[in-house]
Amino acid sequence: MRPHPALARAAATAVLALLAPVALATTGSPTAAGASAAPATAPGTVSGAVPGPPARPAQPPVTPSVTKVPIPAVAASPQQAPAPAPSSAPAARSATGSVAPDASGRSGVRKVVAAVTRSGTKFDVLGVTYQGAAPAGLAVEARTHSKGGWSSWLGLEVDDDHGPDAGTAEARRARKATDPLTAAGSDAVQVRVLSDGGAAPRDLALSLVDAKTAPSDAAVATSPVGTSTSDGTATMPATTTSATTTSATTTGPRSTTMSAASTASTASTMSTATTATATLASVPQPTIVTRAQWGANESMMPCQPDAVGGFKAGVVHHTVNANNYTAAQAPGLVRGIFAYHTQSNGWCDIGYNFLVDRFGRIYEGRKGGLTGFTQGAQAGGFNGETFGVSVIGTFTSVSLPSAVTSAVSRTIAWQADRSSFDPGSSVVLTSTGGSRYDAGVRVTKPRVMGHRDLSLTSCPGDAAYPQVPSIRSAASSTWRTYQYVVGRSVYVPVTARRLLDTRTGLGTTQRPLPANTSLVLTVPGLPSTATAVTLNVTALDATTPTTLTAYPANMARRFTSNLDVVPGRTITTQVTVGVAPGGKVRLFNARGSVNVIADLEGYFRTGTGAGYAAYTRPSRLVDTRTGVGAPRQQVSATRPLTFTIPGLLSGTRAVTFNVTALNASGPTTLTAYRAGTGRPAVPTLSVTDRTPVANLITIPADQSGRVTIWVPRGQVDVVVDALGFYVDGRGLKFVAVAPRRLVDTRVGWGVPGPLAAGRATTFGIAHTTYPVWGAALAAGAVSTANGWVSFYRSGQSQPGTSTLSTVAGRTITNLAATSTTTNGLVNVYNSAGSTQVIADLMGYYTP
Repeated sequence: MRPHPALARAAATAVLALLAPVALATTGSPTAAGASAAPATAPGTVSGAVPGPPARPAQPPVTPSVTKVPIPAVAASPQQAPAPAPSSAPAARSATGSVAPDASGRSGVRKVVAAVTRSGTKFDVLGVTYQGAAPAGLAVEARTHSKGGWSSWLGLEVDDDHGPDAGTAEARRARKATDPLTAAGSDAVQVRVLSDGGAAPRDLALSLVDAKTAPSDAAVATSPVGTSTSDGTATMPATTTSATTTSATTTGPRSTTMSAASTASTASTMSTATTATATLASVPQPTIVTRAQWGANESMMPCQPDAVGGFKAGVVHHTVNANNYTAAQAPGLVRGIFAYHTQSNGWCDIGYNFLVDRFGRIYEGRKGGLTGFTQGAQAGGFNGETFGVSVIGTFTSVSLPSAVTSAVSRTIAWQADRSSFDPGSSVVLTSTGGSRYDAGVRVTKPRVMGHRDLSLTSCPGDAAYPQVPSIRSAASSTWRTYQYVVGRSVYVPVTARRLLDTRTGLGTTQRPLPANTSLVLTVPGLPSTATAVTLNVTALDATTPTTLTAYPANMARRFTSNLDVVPGRTITTQVTVGVAPGGKVRLFNARGSVNVIADLEGYFRTGTGAGYAAYTRPSRLVDTRTGVGAPRQQVSATRPLTFTIPGLLSGTRAVTFNVTALNASGPTTLTAYRAGTGRPAVPTLSVTDRTPVANLITIPADQSGRVTIWVPRGQVDVVVDALGFYVDGRGLKFVAVAPRRLVDTRVGWGVPGPLAAGRATTFGIAHTTYPVWGAALAAGAVSTANGWVSFYRSGQSQPGTSTLSTVAGRTITNLAATSTTTNGLVNVYNSAGSTQVIADLMGYYTP
């Protein structure tokens, strides 16, 4: 047996006095070849995905018709128009000047190189497509005819930036096209194409879209404006008395399909996932007309857009059309834009993430935007980092109505909250290449901006653009009103006790937690000053792979998760989570059914007490496989493991360490507790088989640092890594947050991925009330090989300890308690294989 070297207590005391991590020597090696770590979900699944709200009655999908009309070349002449047509008003100048500007903003005398007149075809949306490079000075103008006569000439922006990002699969299959012009109820059109040198683009064609009329259009026109329902979808007149459910699908690299639960709540502590708006601490979803409600025919999508981990900013757009459409015509205009973008442009879906009509009604745009985050085709070069909200109308000389600015700001506030950013702040974005910024250029922009801030375009119109700052301010004000805010807190350890067991009905209804359902756990005995609790959560008996998410009961669930669960395995993970008033925590199950157990380990409260002292460098204390810190033998019921955590100070109240169990002879549990005291009745880690499994453990302790680990049956190897301890009157305070995703390498959120073997990457924790010196992260990883993943303070070399033990192809989760630099930087290291990593912030430590 090789004992662990003792620490110099004086050195530890000096470091603590500076509120910095405590130094701890390192011995041994990380959890070895058998051990490995994995993200909050398996490959191809969505970690913490938020299923959509129950659907309102929806009409069958509507299939718009698209008519393609070739645009023939004409003998080039300056400003030559098509053949005259009857007009109730004189031909007017272009909406953008004598000639519509091209992408460079230039204007001047151009030559008409192609033109067409089409009558006798009903349409609601039009646009022009072409192939190949645009000739110099390309401009396209059109005017439409309806019952009121001929409109003025309108410029159709030729903007490559209003589309998919260059180099993406969606861009490679797309045709060059103008922005669509919406003109509900038109029956004739004239189009002229101009260029500087008399050259015309190849394969010029006019697309005319008849959006059709759907029975649901009138219902949408009478739906509420400026309100939120309990599920955020527009309330439509019922057409059937039977309840319906829908499947919410997030597309892209982490796609999964989840069905809304139809099981009604049978107890006050268990409810379906959707909660009343009045109970939310997060920005509520505004009333939104869903794709089903505006009649989207999903079969018209030629491909699936990419999913992203979230957004960093919102972009305001406008369409090009007259502003006199009716409320009943608005859904048809959305369908028409959808058809133009998919059938004429060749895009995967409608380009905008959301749309707003002139009455203030909000429409779901790209599929998946209500339940996840879907990359749009709206701000070329920045689609991966921004979402787009487009107002249906032209706002070159007319300002946005107040109902519209309110709807846009509420949509942005809600989306910003889902992606955890303040709409009033600024952000650094990186261009993938466009008209204004070359690929790789990093630019600092407001989080809410007009399209022209990213591209050489007039969008969202000269009259609307000055309104963007007020939209930004309103969105920020709404966002701030709903933020989850608690004070800096100290830790109070308790002897572990069971609070919840769905198998027996303890703390809730006696039944497994159904799919798309949450339960509210009320933690008894907490003081009114409590801000967070530390729970040991166990999931078992899952009927299908699923995720469990913990969050304060008075806030909406965000795109995060704490446990990944598969059938046939019992998973235990420590969860530190903020509480709602009354000590309430919500636990949500995404799919299938699963039994859930929760044991209380301690809680945080404001006031004086025990602060956290993280070791300067995490250290391997025990490895029974190699004889480090303990005999080289497995732990069993007759051979419990007792070891000492060195360097603790007078006033120590609890210790935090990571335990990995592996090579178990069969299913068993581990219970960790302060040596020499009574063993708690609840275990701290469940083990299914020889596969490595890790859990963060926080238990009461004193200055002696003596800890015992006991197993009731079988035998198992144990690895212990020391992380820190809580000590009276010193150390760092904890600040619970509304859980938010920091890293998802599967979609490049936070840092790109996957991580290669032997590589580390750095990410930061920003937008906090206080400085960040440490963090509690709901961490996960999935790898192609057995290995391990470690989180540690940036600027250090890999400390030789593990946070997660990865098993090839399996999803693993754990709570990571890690130090950071004084500006919140964290490293994550991967030992083997190609590994995807997820990290969700549950709270942070501050001086």
